[in-house]
Amino acid sequence: MPAKTVVFTNVRKFDGDKFRWISSGEYIQMSGRAGRRGIDARGICILMVDERMEPATAKMMLKGNADSLNSAFHLSYNMLLNQLRCEDADPESMLRNSFYQFQADRAIPDLEKQIKALEEERDSMIIEEEDSLKNYYNLIQQYKSLKNDARDIMFSPKYCLPYMKSGRPVCIKCIDDENSPSFTIEDPVTWGVLMDFHRVKSVLEEDANRRPEDGSYTLDILTRCVVSKDGVGKKKIKIVPLKEPGEPIVVSVPLSQVTSLSSARLNIPKDLLPLEARQNALKKLVEFISRYANGMPLEAEEMNIQSKSYKKAVGRLEALENQFEKHEIAKSPLVEQKLKVLNRKEELTAKIKSIKKTMRSSTALAFKDELKARKRVLRRLGYITSDDVVELKGKVACEISSADELTLTELMFSGVLKDVKPEEIVSLLSCFVWQEKIHDAAKPREELELLFTQLQDTAWRIAKVQLECKVQIDVESFVSSFRPDIMEAVYAWAKGSKFYEIMEITQVFEGSLIRAIRRLEEVLQQLISAAKSIGETELESKFEEAVSKIKRDIVFAASLYL
Repeated sequence: MPAKTVVFTNVRKFDGDKFRWISSGEYIQMSGRAGRRGIDARGICILMVDERMEPATAKMMLKGNADSLNSAFHLSYNMLLNQLRCEDADPESMLRNSFYQFQADRAIPDLEKQIKALEEERDSMIIEEEDSLKNYYNLIQQYKSLKNDARDIMFSPKYCLPYMKSGRPVCIKCIDDENSPSFTIEDPVTWGVLMDFHRVKSVLEEDANRRPEDGSYTLDILTRCVVSKDGVGKKKIKIVPLKEPGEPIVVSVPLSQVTSLSSARLNIPKDLLPLEARQNALKKLVEFISRYANGMPLEAEEMNIQSKSYKKAVGRLEALENQFEKHEIAKSPLVEQKLKVLNRKEELTAKIKSIKKTMRSSTALAFKDELKARKRVLRRLGYITSDDVVELKGKVACEISSADELTLTELMFSGVLKDVKPEEIVSLLSCFVWQEKIHDAAKPREELELLFTQLQDTAWRIAKVQLECKVQIDVESFVSSFRPDIMEAVYAWAKGSKFYEIMEITQVFEGSLIRAIRRLEEVLQQLISAAKSIGETELESKFEEAVSKIKRDIVFAASLYL
């Protein structure tokens, strides 16, 4: 149906409790169906932008293609268990008849065309002395891999932490994603001055007994940088060599980017806020590097590195360096340009292999490997037998679809939910339904924090089992997905507090909190069914009591206007 488009500029947007001018590049697009189907010949689409929007962006919004409809089908343990529970059901048959499988099969002709085009491009690349050049290319890759291995050992926190002192010159890699990869033995590097270092804490590193050498670290380094802005207006800082123009800036660099530490230390002032102080500090560094080209690096003997792996890697590096000197292609003219062509050829070959692998997985059953892996998880945790018969745990997980079924089931069977009050159950379950991230969220009280710790331990154990069974999962992300941000607010609501009172406890929006509590009621109803299915009358009554405590007042009103 043809649609008339109305474009507005200098628009104000209602944001919270007041109107504000829309910032550059921000837009509101309101377009549902352009007119009523079968009634209106034309429709109106309203596009609200500000005058500083890029023309290409506006054109894409007005005339761009519609988003493609792709299957969002994914395997879940609840779905799998419910399939296994039925006598005539077959999970493989369900996957075979899914829209995801249909799309995978339909994509095969396009994949074949891609392979043909890539093979033609690859075969058109003719390189002189290709075999010898390929041997040299492989030597470079092997050399860089070994050098990274030796560097990882030398700069592991165990060995390098005692030398992380302020004022020490540091050699770091110049990383630039825009440029093509380097085909020389050494990667491009620059120098900076170490100011401080920090340990990066993850969600899983709360144990006070964890040793310092087991953590990961970032370094604050003063070096030459170029500051630019991307399309959104966000600042982008790029480290450049000291000889190039740029600004002296203290940047945070991961320890993995450091290639060498100097044995010397420069006298650098602690206060580097003034620009002049940073410029003078870099001048000292440049003078030091001009006197000592390699920066007087710390040797393995000085750092007391006794690792056999390190010594083995260093020995192999020396042997490879001898091969580089004797290699006939090393003195050939335009060797770097030839290596770039060869690298492109290798990339095309790898891409062709990847597409062929995709084609093989498309012609076979999609999710076949994942199905096997998830069945292994269910057997390992005791949800199904070796003959795919659903056990007691599996019957509970069959009833839970609005939260992580495995974690909730494990909490039920471990007795955690049996020993706590209904208000505490509701508070704990809020971690399953709350997904938003709140900065500076208040910590829950001691008894709730203990429950959350038990939840984290259970989630960690389940994630490790899935990883061992070859299910693709990020353990840390999975554990951190359970958030305690609204535990206190939900606990207060279950204790009978008014809605305006719980809004003073937390910083979240009213609508988000209402949605979370409504989802909580849905999870509790599923837990009631789960407890009933295994004859746990005590738990069933506790869940019902929890529902009665939260299902009240404005949160569950049919309309806000009533």
